[in-house]
Amino acid sequence: MSTALTRSLAPRTIALIGGVADLSAVIGRLRDSGYPWEIWPVTHEAREVAGIAAAPAIAELPEAPDLAYVALHGAALHAALRALAARGAGAAVCPAVAGLREISPPPLLPVFAGGLLSPAGRLPFWPGVAPLEPVPRGAAVLLSAPQRLGGFLSLRHGLPLSFVLPVAGWSGAGVAALAAEMLADERVTALAIQADRLAPPAEVLELGRLAQKHGKALVFWMPNLGPGPAALLRRAGVSHVTRPAALVEALWILHLIGLPPANALSVTAFGPGLAERAGGLAARYGLQLAPLSRLQEEALRREVPQGRVPDNPLDASGLLEDREQRLARVLAEMMAGAAVLSLGVIRNAGDAGWGRARQAAAAARARVGMPLALLAPNRAEMSEARSQALLAAGVIPLAGLKPALEALRATIEIGSQAPGGGALLMPADAAAELVHHSGAEAGEALGIALCAAQRRGGGLRLLLSSSPAFGYLVELIRPAAPRVSALLPLTPRACRDMAREAGGAGSEAALVSVLKAVQDHVAASEGAVAGLEIVLELRDNLSACARSIELRSWRSA
Repeated sequence: MSTALTRSLAPRTIALIGGVADLSAVIGRLRDSGYPWEIWPVTHEAREVAGIAAAPAIAELPEAPDLAYVALHGAALHAALRALAARGAGAAVCPAVAGLREISPPPLLPVFAGGLLSPAGRLPFWPGVAPLEPVPRGAAVLLSAPQRLGGFLSLRHGLPLSFVLPVAGWSGAGVAALAAEMLADERVTALAIQADRLAPPAEVLELGRLAQKHGKALVFWMPNLGPGPAALLRRAGVSHVTRPAALVEALWILHLIGLPPANALSVTAFGPGLAERAGGLAARYGLQLAPLSRLQEEALRREVPQGRVPDNPLDASGLLEDREQRLARVLAEMMAGAAVLSLGVIRNAGDAGWGRARQAAAAARARVGMPLALLAPNRAEMSEARSQALLAAGVIPLAGLKPALEALRATIEIGSQAPGGGALLMPADAAAELVHHSGAEAGEALGIALCAAQRRGGGLRLLLSSSPAFGYLVELIRPAAPRVSALLPLTPRACRDMAREAGGAGSEAALVSVLKAVQDHVAASEGAVAGLEIVLELRDNLSACARSIELRSWRSA
């Protein structure tokens, strides 16, 4: 862990370098944020700034500052960075530059180009962004595209943030080092990384290991993620979301309750049509709704309007206008079964309806003790003030039905997987000539028999693709069924799980044999395999044969 980076993210001394007008504004923001430690202005324009004595040069500071804010351009900026490095400063924030390309030659100390925002450290150093409410702990976000910060903050509805740091403007010892520092910081409850592409596989796997070591969740925000990179994240024990709104909701969940221990939810919908819509979207995101027990059904039948069947999701439309005690009983019963997290979905309720729901949710939480979230499908209904009121009542505030369900998918995915499985098998140089093998020749190389007579039907396809970005991805594809995929090598358990999910219990042994044959061949080739496609036929005698095999390899020198 970098001592300089650790100092700069919890600074006890900050040097402010630039003109009097710029430094006065920064001092005002630091005071508004409640920064309580030493502030040292450095300027040749005046002997004091905002009532604080100023030094005429960096060399005349009383000691090396933990962090420096450098409001300069061009040659003056470069000179200041050289002087700070010589003085032993921890790091520098350069708000006047958009990225590191504008700082040449490379600085000799860590630099945050563009800004730094830390409500946990009371550091409001991001141009154009008002200081956020200081917090002792919160989620941290690393942005590879700093211009997305404004949009992200507009969606947060009070989400506590400990740090927002610009990845593209970071000149330290790599993004992995910055992420590792965040994961080790006690003020960080969960970490999100916005990226357009993933780091090399070894770095991603190491980040997953560090996240598990520190007991924190790591979520990537990536709008377009192929099956190979997605499998790499699963291998690392982390997850991803595709939109900023889903990231906000995921961080709310992780900040307040950590990882859900199972994929088992309950939904109470307080509005016409909301139960059906929530149930459909939950299935789309792979979320499982916990079945109600007989006791739950009996208790709910006494509370819902006559003729309405208790179910999960529960149609509780019309009940929001009822007494708080009845609402609390309904919410408590939905929380009392197998669900590990319960959602109350509320639309167009007004202040009075939300007030009753908040009081009822607090009473249900006190009675049952399980996590409960109130979700506004219309994001505008979940204001920061409403979020804070729910938070004070011990209730998770969520906004947007699709973003919230995508967030739940991501958080449950993290909790259901563990990093590991050994070093990845990696392909060799793809610049070599490709050689194609098929039929019996390919079957002999793999040790997989061809079918003597083929049956009708689609069969099961095994695809193997390779890339230096993720290694070897194996996918099992059955018609009208979700793809099952993972990276090589597979542990024996992962191999069995993959075979069971794709082929069913009766085909498990046969598929395990095929997967092992493919993995052994890839490992023995030392990266020479480029790709593979097999159409398999699973027989009634628990064996498998290949209808067709296409094997692609790079010719060795």
